Amino acid sequence: MKRTFDQAGVNDLQEEVLTATYADRLAMINFVMSDLVGFMLAYFDLRLSQIQYLNTMSLALKTELSIGIADSWNNNLAVDFQKESSSADEEEDTPKDIILSRYNSSSTPPVTSNLLPTGYFSIRIVYRNTAYR
Repeated sequence: MKRTFDQAGVNDLQEEVLTATYADRLAMINFVMSDLVGFMLAYFDLRLSQIQYLNTMSLALKTELSIGIADSWNNNLAVDFQKESSSADEEEDTPKDIILSRYNSSSTPPVTSNLLPTGYFSIRIVYRNTAYR
């Protein structure tokens, strides 16, 4: 069953991944790593604008998302996913920013991240309010 790409849908998928057998979780991790767009299409009911966005996303962003998600799931952690609702109709191409945060034990974390576990990854989707520009 495909989920809506929103807070509840992502949380539901992550619960499934993190409670799956190791073999099933590893298969999902490998899917995310090898084909992020295919993974999103397989597990989420996406609107045309979301599919277009995925297909035009830079390789660097796809790679960073894939590694962050896989690393979190491999460490038995849910990705901290936050998607703000757009004030405009989400069917429109509302400009958005994707903010990624990652804590990896091989890097020097900021002081505020000292207590975050290895593999912690955060994705925040913030819609820009174009009405006031």
